[in-house]
Amino acid sequence: LLASVDPKGKGFSQQYGYFEMRAKFPKGPDTWPAFWLLGVPRLTDKSVTNIEIDVVEQYGAHPNVLCTTIHLWYADKKHTGDGKAFYVPGMTDDFHRYGVSVDAENIVLYFDGVELRRTKTPEEAKVPLYLMANLALGSGWPTDKTPNPSYLFIDYIRAYAKN
Repeated sequence: LLASVDPKGKGFSQQYGYFEMRAKFPKGPDTWPAFWLLGVPRLTDKSVTNIEIDVVEQYGAHPNVLCTTIHLWYADKKHTGDGKAFYVPGMTDDFHRYGVSVDAENIVLYFDGVELRRTKTPEEAKVPLYLMANLALGSGWPTDKTPNPSYLFIDYIRAYAKN
């Protein structure tokens, strides 16, 4: 797991901008690479509803499906999520760019510079956001056929401020 802030919110975050990861995903039926953003305020105030923007989640059992979800996590543990999946071949064959633009009006998600989806920015996303990238296992499929070790190769993770 890579995170741009520590548990107290110290580190890199920004309100609005373009966030991008260039990566090559691992092969294997139970790999679960992801690149996502979370709101900083929830780190120090558990009463705040938190935004989670999944720029990409890829489940190894479905290596050609790119999943994006905009989650809201409420203080009472309730949750809502607006997810969409896209057929994108080759995520495990080469490096690709996974990006999101966040501003006061819209959240726009991209694959290799091509817009995949656009949604209205909820109030909870109008806060400083921090970046996370990880490779997990255990997304619901058996791990006995998953290569060990498995690697998520990240060329870069970048954040650009909004003018």
